[in-house]
Amino acid sequence: MAEEFVDLSGLEALVQSQEEGIEVEILSEQNKAIGLKIRIVGPDSDRMQKAMRDVAAEFAKAAAERETLGEAPSDDSDARMVAILAKATVSWSPNPKIGGSVVPFSEENVRNLYSKFRIIREQIEVRAVRRSSFTPSSSAGSAS
Repeated sequence: MAEEFVDLSGLEALVQSQEEGIEVEILSEQNKAIGLKIRIVGPDSDRMQKAMRDVAAEFAKAAAERETLGEAPSDDSDARMVAILAKATVSWSPNPKIGGSVVPFSEENVRNLYSKFRIIREQIEVRAVRRSSFTPSSSAGSAS
């Protein structure tokens, strides 16, 4: 009698793909590429998991400093998501220019970009939270 087994190599490939991240080509409101590509890791990656823990700790500390958990800012959930996505963003290319100034890649600059331009943040968020964005056979290039 042959031994039965379940081959998990597909899931292994998914985990590896999430660790490596995908490049998301940012689109304008007319659904046209604007020339900015942002690389983000997947929801199960070590980096994303650490980002979620770090942001939870950061916001818990801020709440403790306010001395009450009931008075969180109204945009708290948006701020949390921006913070998590910024920590899970690996790179961008080329460096964007905002108000005539070139903005180099850094976590703080990513956080500012996602806060200022919701259209960019939403494209990153929709891809970052879906495991299917990281399946090796999926097309990782567009944010549609």
